[in-house]
Order: sequence, then structure tokens, then C-alpha cells
Amino acid sequence: MTTGHVPVPRHVVWGEIGAARFPVCIGPGEITNIGDLWIERRVGDAALVVFDGAVAALAQAVEDRLRAAGVRVVPVAVPPGEPSKTLQELERICRVAAQRGIRRTDAVVAIGGGVIGDLAGFVAASYQRGIKLVHVPTTLLAMVDSAIGGKTGVDLPEAKNYVGAIWQPQFVVMDPDVLAGLPPRELACGFAEVVKYGLLDSSELFARVEAWPAPLPGEPAALVELIRDCVAHKLNVVSQDELEQGLRASLNLGHTVGHGIEAAAGYGRYHHGEAISLGLLAALRIGHELCGAPVTWRSRTAAILTRHGLPTQLAADVPTDDILDAMARDKKASATSFNMVLVHEPGTVVLRQNPSRELVVAAIEELR
Repeated sequence: MTTGHVPVPRHVVWGEIGAARFPVCIGPGEITNIGDLWIERRVGDAALVVFDGAVAALAQAVEDRLRAAGVRVVPVAVPPGEPSKTLQELERICRVAAQRGIRRTDAVVAIGGGVIGDLAGFVAASYQRGIKLVHVPTTLLAMVDSAIGGKTGVDLPEAKNYVGAIWQPQFVVMDPDVLAGLPPRELACGFAEVVKYGLLDSSELFARVEAWPAPLPGEPAALVELIRDCVAHKLNVVSQDELEQGLRASLNLGHTVGHGIEAAAGYGRYHHGEAISLGLLAALRIGHELCGAPVTWRSRTAAILTRHGLPTQLAADVPTDDILDAMARDKKASATSFNMVLVHEPGTVVLRQNPSRELVVAAIEELR
């Protein structure tokens, strides 16, 4: 009889989106494989490594692996946080690329959370009309959501993610070991998106999410499987609707009200996952009223969010009218109505574009 550490299996999920076919490699220590993956995928001679300044040590480890694989590395640090997602920062990075001789046959490597993935992804999509891209997400939110699907972009003062492009990567490396160093608040924000996938996917995935113990991130092997299943759900949806003309809109569950709260409160007060936590509860209330969804789904979801430190109550000083104004500016809104994603039960998604203003207001006010 032997005892000791049991290795956590590595998982590879393939994305097949339009003409793109790429692996998403998930497993502890996966970052050490980036040089081999680079060579295997024939990515290019040089890498513009765009990284969050908060993960400089991890970025250095990636750079070392790339250099060992014969890749010329041009590193660019980006200040942490949403304020870096601007056209000005996009220009700065592109000018560094031009000055350091990054060419059309080279690639961008994005190392960080959702902000870096969006920003660096848009650099790749726009520099010299598009160069290759590799994602190395370092937050739970980026692993299960923002690093998958190809959405890239930056913010305008008027609204979030208003300038961008769809741009698929050559490959994605997800190493859950990096999550151990994240603050609890960041882990919780990522778990809000996991809860979203539980509602979108099936009662089976929802039950696993509901049973997930605190504190985050959880047992390594189970965590890898959870990330894998969220990634697989999103890739399946995006493979059918890359440009969000229909089915892909389902991935916005909780985001219509959530983005409104995020903007109305002032970016930074509620982190993205915290705003989505509130948006999910509002969507579940509207789903109860419009689709007859059992109210227990809302209470069960609220219990999950609470257990993992996510908000279920909205601050009284965030004006409802400001939330509604921000929702009306959201890219998903039409000229006459909010585009809302609702669920009747986990796995049964309903796309509704016409909840009344009164119903939306009531759902927001219930969050008070």
C-alpha cells in the first residue's frame, strides 16, 4: 500500500470556432509547458508579453520558458485594474510593439485577469491588422469566462467594452496553482461566473456549484474539473454563435443589470463579479415573474453567493435611475428594450427582450 500526493490530471478542451481550432490546457503546473506548446503550435519568432503588474513574478517565469524555447520576448507591464482598459493604453502598447520590432508573424501573450485579456487581446486583433494571441489567465474569472470566446476590447468614458473585436487565440494555458495567491475577494468574483454557468448548463453542474465548500478555490482535482466544465460550456455556445447573433447572448445572464450596477456605482466600488452576483439575483426574480421560474432558484443561488462572500444586497445610495440609464447604454440593449437573459431552471435558458421597466425596477429594488 502506498500513500502520498496524487497528481491532478491535465485536461485539454478544444475550441473550434469558425476557422479557428485551438487547445485550452488546464492543470497544475501547466505554465511550465508554454514553451513546448508555443513550438507545437508554431506561434512565431517573437512574443509581446503584456502582463498585469501585480503578477510580474509569474510573467517572468513565462518569459523564461519562452526564451528557453528560442522566442524573442518583449515584455510590457500594465498597471492593475479597469482604468488600464483605455484607447490610450492600447496605443502605448502598440507603440512599444512597433518600436521593438514586433511583426505580423509574431504574437501577443496576455498574462493576467480579464482586464489584461481584453486589452492585450485587442492589441493582437488590431496591431498590423491582427497578429497571433496566447492567453495565460491568472484569475478564476478569466479562466472560466473572459479568456474564452474571443471577446477583446477597451472602455470608453461613456460605457464599458465599447471598442473591440472578436479575436481567437492560438492556445490558452490555465494553471490553477496561480489561484492560491489571489485575495479572497478576487476568487469570489470569479466564482460568481461559475454560479452563472451552473444556472446556464444543467441541474448537475448547479448541484456541484451549490455544494462547493468555502473557502475558495477548493480541492485541486475538483477545481480543474469545474474550470474544464465551465470552459466546455462556453466553447460549445461560442462555436455555434461566435458573433453573438443569438445563442451566445445566453452567456450574458446576470450581466444586463450587473453592468448597470457596476457603472452606476462607479467602476471600482463593485468588482465585476460582485455586480454580476447582484445581476444574477435580479435576473432570477424577473425570470420568476415572466417565465414562471420557481422562486427557490433565486433563494438557493443567493445562499451560494453568500457562502462565498459575494453581495446579495445593493447599497441604498446607488440610484436605480442611474442603473437603468447605464443598462440602456449597454451594447446588448436595443433602441426600445433591454435584452435580458432569464432561466426557468438550470439548463433552461430564455432570451427575453421586453421586460417592463416596472418589473426591472422592482427586481433592482428587491436587492435593497
